[in-house]
Amino acid sequence: MKAFLFYSRYSLAYLFALLALLGAALGGAWTFLGVIGLFVIHPIWDHILRTKHIPEVRPKSRLPEALLIFALPFMSVFLFTGVIHSLDATALELTGLILSFGAITGVLAINTAHELAHRREKTMRGLGVGLLLLANFAHYAIEHVYGHHKNVATPEDPATARKNEWIYTYHFRSFFGGLWDAFKLENKRLNNKPLWHRVRHRIVWYLLLQVLMCLAVFGLYGNAALVFWLGQGVVGVLLLQTADYIEHYGLVRTKKEDGFYEGTKAPHSWDSYQAVTNYTLINLGYHSHHHLKATLPFTELQEQPGALKLPHGYSAMALLAFASPLYFKKMNPLISLHQK
Repeated sequence: MKAFLFYSRYSLAYLFALLALLGAALGGAWTFLGVIGLFVIHPIWDHILRTKHIPEVRPKSRLPEALLIFALPFMSVFLFTGVIHSLDATALELTGLILSFGAITGVLAINTAHELAHRREKTMRGLGVGLLLLANFAHYAIEHVYGHHKNVATPEDPATARKNEWIYTYHFRSFFGGLWDAFKLENKRLNNKPLWHRVRHRIVWYLLLQVLMCLAVFGLYGNAALVFWLGQGVVGVLLLQTADYIEHYGLVRTKKEDGFYEGTKAPHSWDSYQAVTNYTLINLGYHSHHHLKATLPFTELQEQPGALKLPHGYSAMALLAFASPLYFKKMNPLISLHQK
């Protein structure tokens, strides 16, 4: 029971998913309930509590793995429900469904996939790819693990936001740069293998599967369903990239005389230790430790000496990021303080 009570807190994202489902059932302007939950209720709740989130002693249990595994079937049913509600939705309702269900795709599907993509077990990584396929973002499983984690806080990493870089231009650079890097990484993996191994090019297969899923949605349910399917994926990806933006904004690793960069250290990520943020995002706020030990399960991440701290939780910082001048005004002095 102790383990259940402890780890049940990490199911907070499912509560916000229920808000999206409730909004879809009620219709009308209520379809925005999911996105309101994440970007109005969540930041207010996170700000009011402002408590550091995790005790030192964690009960040993298989519940964390069960929670991660459950995400794929849940998100499949969740998005199928969204497809059904989109069939006879008005323009207002379709917009609300896309934003609300897309927000949950970013928070629950892609964020859980991020955790799974780093696991050593092949089955767990496969579940992660399955979740990413639901957002038409499967190449992230390769680019993030083998590209971002190697090149973070350098100009070679499209997912690291430059100082004074507006988030709107960042989204384009991050997405297309990440896709290009994923192709290069997969080509490099297959470069020294026999020619027939090229048919095992994972990025090509991922893209093909995503196209087939889109065609299936269109063929079975029509135009509105396809708009919903593509839209929720775009919103989910934008939220993931927004998290990437705030996690490494303005941070740079020093390039040494031999042309190589210094090793990744705690001050090359921004952390957030607030309770609601980490229970919703399964400890994504302990980002510096994650970059130091990428395969470490989310339940074992800890605060690191020298890690830089965000002034607010993730949802509040995400909202602030879309007002770029205000974001620069808030964050640039913190970067300067770090660089002294």
